[in-house]
Amino acid sequence: MSAIPFHRPDPDAIPSANPAVLDYIATIERLGHEAPPPSAQLAYGPDRGQRLDVYAPPGAKELPVLVFFHGGAWINGHLGWLRFMAPAVTALPAILVAGTYRLAPRCKWPAQIEDVAAAVRFVHAHARAWGGDPERVVTGGHSAGGQLTALASLQADSPPLAACFPVSCPFSLEHGDVPLESEPGRVYRYLFDPRSQDAEASPLRTIEQARQPFHILWGGGDLDYLISSSREAVARLEAAGRDVTFAELPDSSHFDAHVSLGDPASPWYARLRQAFA
Repeated sequence: MSAIPFHRPDPDAIPSANPAVLDYIATIERLGHEAPPPSAQLAYGPDRGQRLDVYAPPGAKELPVLVFFHGGAWINGHLGWLRFMAPAVTALPAILVAGTYRLAPRCKWPAQIEDVAAAVRFVHAHARAWGGDPERVVTGGHSAGGQLTALASLQADSPPLAACFPVSCPFSLEHGDVPLESEPGRVYRYLFDPRSQDAEASPLRTIEQARQPFHILWGGGDLDYLISSSREAVARLEAAGRDVTFAELPDSSHFDAHVSLGDPASPWYARLRQAFA
C-alpha cells in the first residue's frame, strides 16, 4: 500500500529502539492500513507538522467531533498512528480529526502546545465544513498527545469543549534532577530549554480550572509517574467539584491503553458517546 502524506515518520523524528515501542508502532500501523483513508487532509499552519486528517462517515451532518493527538514522547509520531481509531469513531457516528504537531528537538517548547491549541481552534471554526457540530467537540490524545490536549483545554482562550479525554497522560512533567537518558528525563534532553518550562507544561498545575468534563484512562501496567499523576489529577478534579470520570485498564501497558481504542466495544467509546450527548 502506498504511503499517505504525513502517514510516515517526520525526517527529524527520533526513533526508538525499545522493543515495546516498536511493537506498538507495528500494531497500530498495521491496524491503520486496514482502515479507510481520511476523507480530507488539511493544514492548520505552514509547517509540515501542522496537519490534520479528517475521517467523516458518508453523509455526515451535524455530527459530534473527536480531535485526537498522537503520542511519541514529543520527539516522534505521525498521523498514521491514529488512523486505526477511525472505524470505531465513525461508527458512533462521529467525526475523527487526527492531529499532529511540530516535534522536538527541531522545535522546542512551547511550539507543541501552541500547535495543539491552534489545531483545536481550527477544528472548532471549521467543523461544519466536514459535517461536524462545533458545539460537540471533544479533545483527546495518547501520552504526549494527552498532555498537550489536557493543557490546551485548560487555557483561558480555549473554545468551548464538550469534554477532554486524555489517555495515558503525564499530567506532571516536573521530574526534577533525573538523568537525561531516563524515561522522564527526555523532556529535559529534547523538549525544554530552560528546564523550568516543566512547570508551565504540567496540566496538574492548573487542573482545577477545568471548564469541561474529563475522562482519564490509563493502564494498570503504565509508567509509574504517569499513573501517580493521573490519579492525582482525578483527585484534584474531584476535590474542586469538577466533572471527572476515569478508568484504569488492569494489566494494560502504556501502549495497550491506546491500542484498546481500536475496539468499537471499548467502554471508552461508551463514555465518549455520553460526552457527545
